[in-house]
This record gives sequence, structure tokens and C-alpha cells, in this order.
Amino acid sequence: MAGITIKALSVENLGPFRERQTIDLSVKTGKPVVLIKALNGSGKTTLLTALQVGLYGQKALADLKRSEYEQLILGLKRRDTLGNSIVEIAVEVEIGAARRQLLVRREWSVRGETLNEQISVSEDGSIDLDFSQGWDEFIGSILPAELVQLFLFDGEKIEALANPDRLPELLKRATEVFLGIGGIDALSNDLKALERRAVLKNKGSSEAFDAARANLLNWQAQLEELERKVETLTQEKASAQNLADQADIALNRFNAEAQRKGLVAYEQAAEIRSTVVHARKAVETSRADLIDAMSDPVLPIAWAASLWSQYKQAWEQDQKVKLSKLLGQEFKKRDQRILAALEKGLPKGSTVALRQALDADLKSYTATRGPSAPRMLDADPRDTERQLELARSRVGRQLEQIQDSQTQVDRAEQRIGQIPAEEQVSGILVQLQERSKTASLAAVRLSQVVQQLEDVQSNITHVSMRLKAAQDRLGAEFRDRSMEAKSLDASARARKALVLFKDRLLASKAQWLSSMITTEFQKLLRKRNLMTSVVVDPQTYRVSILDSKQQELPMDRLSAGERQLLATSVLSALIKERKGRFPVVVDTPLARLDQQHRSALIKGFFATVSHQVVVLSTDQEVEGPAYTALQPFNSQEYELSYDDSTGCTTARRVHGAGMH
Repeated sequence: MAGITIKALSVENLGPFRERQTIDLSVKTGKPVVLIKALNGSGKTTLLTALQVGLYGQKALADLKRSEYEQLILGLKRRDTLGNSIVEIAVEVEIGAARRQLLVRREWSVRGETLNEQISVSEDGSIDLDFSQGWDEFIGSILPAELVQLFLFDGEKIEALANPDRLPELLKRATEVFLGIGGIDALSNDLKALERRAVLKNKGSSEAFDAARANLLNWQAQLEELERKVETLTQEKASAQNLADQADIALNRFNAEAQRKGLVAYEQAAEIRSTVVHARKAVETSRADLIDAMSDPVLPIAWAASLWSQYKQAWEQDQKVKLSKLLGQEFKKRDQRILAALEKGLPKGSTVALRQALDADLKSYTATRGPSAPRMLDADPRDTERQLELARSRVGRQLEQIQDSQTQVDRAEQRIGQIPAEEQVSGILVQLQERSKTASLAAVRLSQVVQQLEDVQSNITHVSMRLKAAQDRLGAEFRDRSMEAKSLDASARARKALVLFKDRLLASKAQWLSSMITTEFQKLLRKRNLMTSVVVDPQTYRVSILDSKQQELPMDRLSAGERQLLATSVLSALIKERKGRFPVVVDTPLARLDQQHRSALIKGFFATVSHQVVVLSTDQEVEGPAYTALQPFNSQEYELSYDDSTGCTTARRVHGAGMH
């Protein structure tokens, strides 16, 4: 069997622990106890919770719903730091002769109001993805989550296990889990399901056979009836097809004759008249568009070609005059800049001569510009010519549109003249309607017959399948009835044997538990004459205490401390029954016990119940004789110190190896 030893526990940002606190929980051979002492409120229960949820997550607290579990973690998460809450448990896992050193890490982060939990399992500093994903299954194979409260428990609450209503169910369920009886129940349920299905299938064997045979004959009769329908409908289909073909031929012939007599033109009269109306409207629209195009103000220029040439020449002369004036102004400015630059370097007489020469040159240029022409303020002739070309094109398009529309009107009016009068085609219309109706009815009848034939053929396929299935059943199912009956009989006997085996196994374990609980209770109890034995009923697992007269002692006769010792004795018996090694962690185990019972619990429980026992104690529980009694079994001792000013707890090693 596999075993687990907790090597160290680290807690960060959880309960009173803000900075990371790591406690070495390793033990020495023959010294299974690690003592952790603290005042109330310093973090003992937080350490117990950290071990439970660190190893099992929500499954460790089976009584809590998911929302309640999240509220528990959120309640423990510190608000004075931004870091995540972390629990790391270093464990040594024994599987056969192999030992593996693992680090189990659970980390909780909060996003908004959502709590996120992550678990990882590392080995040699590297995360083992397979172990991380299958950790819950692995730890459950060593100790099921539903029993973790028997190994990691609160000593002050353990007395509740002595409740007569709760204790039998706990004992029986724990024993079933330890013995693997759940597999027996699963096998028995599978056999029941097998028998139930077989009984339903073969209920009334002869009746089933008769019913199967009658079912076969029924399918055969249905198949024969359907085949007869197929023959009848095939003949009807041929007849309907012939009638439909003849009706179509007659309709097509009459339709060709009617078209020759002008029926098509008559039928299209409304369309032709509509075409005439639309064509005439198109002519009117085109004429309106032409008038609009002719109203363009630039078009009159096209009729004044000679005047337009004179305008262009005058406009160009005006542009030249404007340009000459601009150049003259620029020349004058240039001359002024030259004279201003030379006045300082030339004699005055030279400057005057130069000024006169420049003025004469400027007057000579101005005189060559010609007579002054009137200033033209109109647009560039080239722009006007482009606008004129566009207006001509638009007028041309509108003239073409009018011509096209008028052609359509002429053609439509021509077709109107070809339409025959209504009295000329009334007789043709009646005969055409009658022939169309005859052809339509013939087509509908043909379609109906074809659909009926397809439906019957589909039913034949379905009935043929059912008939084959009925034949197969008669050929195979009832041939094996005798063998199946023997199998059912063997299944029933096997179930009875399993029930008997389970009852005897539980009964024998009840006797063993009676003996073990009695032994454990007597080790712990100060008043040895109070009881002689603890009896576990083999059927109900009810626990009763017998006094020296073999009379049952009521539970209410026991003190709170004695009930705690009884519950501890039950736990001790169950824990020792568990094959495989698993640590025991107990919080506040001695608070309700007197000094004599404390010493007895230390020697009779802590020293023997497991290879590793972590005791979470108040500062008053393990003192004096109790502390002296614990020393031979104690490997480590820590003290939790709570600082009121910071609201934080630190762990300090008192004896043994130093804290990480």
C-alpha cells in the first residue's frame, strides 16, 4: 500500500499568515510527533484547514457546497496584500519500495468576485503535468476524501462523533471504504440490472414466442397486401400516363391553331396598349428634355460665328495689355533696385545718366504696346467653347431620343391594328380553357398515382426490414432461452453470495472494531471500572458501552472529556485499520481533558496512531506532566506568535531542525 509523509507546510497570505511561513514537519524514527503551540486566534485552525484543502481542495470539506467553500477561502484570504493566497505541502510518497519527493501547491487568486484555484505538483523543481492533473485521483487512492476528517480533525469537535445517531453511519461507511465494499455493491447492482433486462426480455417465455410468431405472420400479411397494391397502382399509373399524354397533345395542337387565328395578339392586347402609352410618354419626355437643352444660354453663340471670332481676338489683345502692364511695373521695380544698389559706388553724374537711360528704355517699351484696348471682363473663350460643345452634344442626344421614342410609338400602334375583336376569339378562348382543364386534371391524377406507388414501395422496404428482424429473432433469440435461464439463475446465486459475503465481512469487522475500540478506550480512560467493553452491532454498527454487569451504559453518563476519548478511540481503531501510512493532524486535542487523561492520550494515541502526528495545541494544553509525557515522542516543536500591531503570525522553531 502507498503511504504519505508530510515533510513541510508553507502558508502565505492566508488567515493570520501574511508573509510566507514554512514549518518543517519531518519526524524521526520512534518520534512521530510534531508539536505546534499557539494562543487562540494565532493560526492553529488555519494550519489544519491549509493541510486539508492543500491536499484535497473542496473535497476535504464534504459538507460544504462550492459557494460555501469559496466563501471560506475568501474569508481566509488577507485583504492587506495584493498577493495570491498560497499553500505548499512538501510530501514524501511511498509506492512500494519507491520514494518520490513532491511539492503540492494550491494557489487562490481573486478577479472581481470570482475565486480562481490552481493546483500544481512538482518533482525535482519541475511541474509534473500528469501528477498535477491526476492528483485528486492519486491522493484519493491513498485515503478517500470522504475520510480525511478522520485523519485531519479538530479535537474540540471530535466529541460530536460520539453522538449515537451519527457514529454508526460513520463506522459503517469508513469500514466499507477501507474494505473496498463499494466494489461489491457495484457488482451486485450490475447483476441486478442484467437480470432485470433479461426478465423483461423473456417475460412469459412461451407467450413471448407466440407473440414473436404472430408478429412475424403479421409482417408477412402486410408485405403481401402491399405487393398487391403495387401491381394495381402500376396499372393505374400506365393508364393515367396515357390520358395525360393525349390531353397534352390535344392542348398543344389547339394552341397552335389559336395562335394562327390571332389569339396571341388578343391575349397580349393589354400589354401592347400599355406599350403605346409608355412610348408616347417617352416622346413627350424627350421633347421636354430637348426644350430644356435648347434653353442653355451659351447656345446662341453658335449662330454668331463671325462676332465670336472678333470677341476672341479682343480678349486675347486685352490679356496681352494686362501682361505688358504687369511687366512694365516689374521693370520699374527692377530699375529702382539697380539704382539703389549703384548710388553708393558710382559718381552722381553717372547715376543720373543711368537713371535717364533706364527711364527712356521703359518709355520706349511702353510705347510699343500699341493703343490701349477696352478691358475684357468676360470668361476665357476656351471655357465657353467647351460649354458650347457640351450643349450641342446634349441637343443631339435629345433629338436622337425623340426619334427612337417616336419609332417605338409607330411600331406599337401598328401592332394595335393587328389585334382581333373580342367576339372573334371568344369561342377559341372557351375551347382552350376546356382543353387546358382536361390536361391539368390528367396531370394531377398521374401525380397522385405516382405518389401512392412511391409510398407503397417505401412501406414495402420498411415491412421487409421488420419481417427480416422478426425472422432473425425467431432463429436466434429463442434458441438461447435455456442458456440464458441458467445464466440468470447463476446471477441470482452470485448476488446472494455477495450479500452474504458483505454482511459477514462487515460483521467480522464489527467484532474486530469492538475489540479495537475497547482496547483503545481502556488505554485512554482513567476510570477503568466504568466499562468493560465497547460493542459494535454487526448489523447496524450501533455502538454501545457495557459496564461490569454487562449492562448498557447510557452515553449521557459520560462526561464531555470521556465522550471525546470514546470518539478518539473510534478514530484510533479506524486509522490503525487503514492499510498504508497517512499522517494524523489534530487541532486542540487536550482542551477538555484533565491532566491524567492528557498523559494517557499522549502515550496511547499520539505515540502509536500513525508514523507522523501533528499536534496543534494551545499554550495551556501541553504543559507540565503532559509536556513531559510528550517529549520522548516529539521530533519538532514550533510556536506561533501573533503580533497585534501587524495582525500577522510568525512561526518560530523551539526545538529540532531550523525553520526554512
